[in-house]
Amino acid sequence: MPRDIEVRSYDELLEEYALERGNREYEPVRLGFGTVDAELRGISAGQVLGVAARTGVGKTWLLETVGHNFAARHDAGCLALSLEMPGLEWAERALAIFADVAPEQVEHWAKQGELATLAAEFLDAMANALVIEHPVALDELPAAFAEARSRLPVPLRLVLVDYLGLVGTSGRDAYERASAVGRGLKEVAKQEKVAIIVATQLSRAGGDGTEPVSLPMLRDSGVIEEALDFLIGAWQPARAANASPADAIALRDVLRVAILKNRKGASGRFVDLRFRPDSRRLYEEADPFAGIQ
Repeated sequence: MPRDIEVRSYDELLEEYALERGNREYEPVRLGFGTVDAELRGISAGQVLGVAARTGVGKTWLLETVGHNFAARHDAGCLALSLEMPGLEWAERALAIFADVAPEQVEHWAKQGELATLAAEFLDAMANALVIEHPVALDELPAAFAEARSRLPVPLRLVLVDYLGLVGTSGRDAYERASAVGRGLKEVAKQEKVAIIVATQLSRAGGDGTEPVSLPMLRDSGVIEEALDFLIGAWQPARAANASPADAIALRDVLRVAILKNRKGASGRFVDLRFRPDSRRLYEEADPFAGIQ
């Protein structure tokens, strides 16, 4: 049976735009990194941001930090699809980020029977955050979002996906599957009126994770780039084999990100984020208070 296709006039679109953007309660999703947020002007409902990097660079830490920062809003819900990492590890990292301690410290609390007491404040802060750790196919996402909404007392605004390559779909090869997921996430974001932030892997052209990221390094398909509204590339320059001793020290714990695509403005901006020493929470170094609880 053919589906109904909605045709809308500019009057209708601008009326809805005025209601949404003119609403004092409307607030697009911010990452919590001042310069990046200023450049992107927020991830609106229906938009998708990709975070591209090689394995081990820090994509998951970045997504977890964004989830931590977003939770401070209290007026909106977040759903994380931890498709690679077990849910217990995702929760361990989230608590470590919140408490600004090493993940090993969280494990120690559990072994000492102290976890329930020490996690109370974290649980209150993350009351509107949910996690799915089991495999989810692209066509199952609407049902997953519906289930999340049934458990949230606030609107679902943000979905974190770790990572794109593990979202199930059909296709003859990796290129077709990646293309389908890239397009599908955009369609789902628009239909479900959520902002999606998805981690994606770079191809071998991305080197060892110490080199500046560029668009040709995206794994499997240029369709991913086309489907995304925003794309951020990330790497760790201090780990480069040719880094000078001074740079290795100065850039230690730095995750350098480049805005490779920006639907709302200019691209090309480089921003240095820094990992907190123990918790690995990311913050923008230019903001002296961003890394402090």
